[in-house]
Amino acid sequence: MGKHRGRKPTRGGTRQPQSRDDRQSDWNAFTGTDKINVAFEEYYKAQEIMSEGEWPSFMESLRKELPVTFRVTGSRAHAETINDIIKESYVPNMQNVEFEGQKYDPPSQLPWYPGQLAWQIEAPKRVVRKTEPFKNFQRFLVGETEVGNLSRQEAVSMIPPLFLDVEPHHLCLDMCAAPGSKTAQIIEALNPHHTTSTGLLIANDSDYKRTHMLVHQTGRMPSRGLIVTNFDASMYPSIKLSGGKTLQFDRILADVPCSGDGTLRKNLEIWGKWGAADGNSLHSLQLRILERAMNMLKPGGRLVYSTCSFNPSEDEAVISAALNARPGKFHIVDVSSQLPELKRRQGLASWKVGTSKGEKVNWYETFEDYRAAIENGEEKENDRGKGLPKSLWPPTNATELNLERCMRLLPHDQNTGGFFVCVLEKAGSSSSTNNAEEATTSSLKRSATSPAPSGETKRAREKSPEPEVPVTPAETTPAPSAKPGKKEKRDLTFKEDPLSYVSPEHEEVKSIIERFKFKDTFPRDNLMVRNEYGDPLRTIYMTNDIVKEIIQNNDYTRIRVVSAGVKCFARQDSSQRTEIRCKWRTPIDGILEVLPHVGEDIVISATIRELRTLLEDHYPALEKFAEGPWKTLMTERDMGCEIVKFEAGSTAGGELRLPMYLPVWKAKMSLSLMIDKREKSILSLRTFGEDICKPPPVQKPQQDKLDAQKQAEEIVEEVPVIEGEGEGGIALAGEAAEEDAVNV
Repeated sequence: MGKHRGRKPTRGGTRQPQSRDDRQSDWNAFTGTDKINVAFEEYYKAQEIMSEGEWPSFMESLRKELPVTFRVTGSRAHAETINDIIKESYVPNMQNVEFEGQKYDPPSQLPWYPGQLAWQIEAPKRVVRKTEPFKNFQRFLVGETEVGNLSRQEAVSMIPPLFLDVEPHHLCLDMCAAPGSKTAQIIEALNPHHTTSTGLLIANDSDYKRTHMLVHQTGRMPSRGLIVTNFDASMYPSIKLSGGKTLQFDRILADVPCSGDGTLRKNLEIWGKWGAADGNSLHSLQLRILERAMNMLKPGGRLVYSTCSFNPSEDEAVISAALNARPGKFHIVDVSSQLPELKRRQGLASWKVGTSKGEKVNWYETFEDYRAAIENGEEKENDRGKGLPKSLWPPTNATELNLERCMRLLPHDQNTGGFFVCVLEKAGSSSSTNNAEEATTSSLKRSATSPAPSGETKRAREKSPEPEVPVTPAETTPAPSAKPGKKEKRDLTFKEDPLSYVSPEHEEVKSIIERFKFKDTFPRDNLMVRNEYGDPLRTIYMTNDIVKEIIQNNDYTRIRVVSAGVKCFARQDSSQRTEIRCKWRTPIDGILEVLPHVGEDIVISATIRELRTLLEDHYPALEKFAEGPWKTLMTERDMGCEIVKFEAGSTAGGELRLPMYLPVWKAKMSLSLMIDKREKSILSLRTFGEDICKPPPVQKPQQDKLDAQKQAEEIVEEVPVIEGEGEGGIALAGEAAEEDAVNV
């Protein structure tokens, strides 16, 4: 959650990713004495973020293990069915579970989450792993998460996207998106029940490696209106549209890098590292990101700023500085009546600024007091001769800014982590047209069109730099504008492949249209590839119109596009055999995007019995399937990809509670289920309660080699669903799973 992970500029450097078992052993190794930080307690008692009497409950909650929370994917048509399965099939079996003499409650629904689609497991992870009812539930969670029906996400992390109030036509920007749990929520809102959306979501992250994690995570919730970019959020570039217009957004989420002390319940190393300098050092970066977001927002648009920090230096101080730099342009939205069962605290109108060395906090009532301490040698500036910015201190008009409309989530209120959220709205009507952005402030320091060197932002955070003093509004200057007709300069440091669109008259496109008998609704003009010639070589992506407009009006290196659209077709043939008229298959990622456009007789129905045969063998021969309409139809079909609907039901020792659409490749004498091995195993566990997928047979010498060669002439080589083509989408799957998969 938040942007603490891998980015916290503490005195110990950046935290290294840990496995699930490492994190659990760390938690068990931490004693009560390890979870003490005198400076932390002094600092937050002075901030009065709660009453003095609540302090013991607050600290006790911080020292307890964080519950596991997850949510049902609300955009799926069967969301209520999944929710009912949890309530009716699993919760009753987890009543009165006892472990080591203590009873544990079953999972419960979060009362404040819309539709009650979010759940919380209070039982510790060791209980979940060692008691049969919880273990069965965990297997269900892992399987449903893998296919995108569930998302593991901390409860407070779910809150910012809910207040964005996204509608399917909105143009949205997630400025600091990785690892992608909030991004997925925005995609869900743009695509309710997986309907065709005209909206846009640009998911950005400054860390190049984390953008690939983001691509992997959003693969569970694909969208034709999605673009993933790699840019320092504080210098996000202007995006050009047709007719000389500049893209402005209806909704922006700025879940900014922060000190992360709201995550103490899961990031235990913060207990020994926390200091007041952490929040102070990030204030200027957070302010620059917020200011950039304000510049890119449409009149009448909504902007949500959030951190996983309790610290006013990172929260109210940033909000007040940004509002005062644009008097009358923005206001804080009162959302106190929304999500009424969510317990929250009002924002602060006054706070204190301090510095710390060890366990001692040095307090400064005013900016002038702080500067006097520097002159007297009591405080030191950084090596660039800069100290803390004046914007850290409460402004004189703090009460006029309605800072009480901000919200702070405290862990002892509803057994969560800590979070801060502020909803801002830009003055004007959402129907107003504005073809140019507001002037970009000189506090950005560099032109918004200059790409951030790889790793620059992350290194800066690791070294805990002292921030620069933000400029005053009087110092603002207009951003340089490109001359009409001048070709954009490419960023040669950006190594992703180019993006271009395939001609709908291309022979490969025609073969796909013929194979699937696509209707006129099929968006044949919006098929994209990752090369500059528009040649469909390995993978074809599908985008919507606004993504196409962005791709065609901007050099992809200048806005650093890592990924766009949905992977809808992948080349499958292993030879140039002419008998295979269409050599393309539909990956599982994009099958739901293709489905509404296929011809009447394209989708083939099957049962769990056929699914079992396809899972038990990598390339089951047609003769292995039972006689019936399925076998007859598949025998008659030409070689190539088929879309198969496996109907819900119970048979062959398994159960499918919901129908499922999967791609199957038809060879001359055999079939192959076109999902990767791990997905097959998970599907087997979900359906049959065990992994029935057999490993590929070990080949014996000579004769078996000849047999294998003969069989290879009849079937097509299996290709994993997730393949890297300028994406590296699976490279960091382990890291992504660490953050967002259901690890209970």
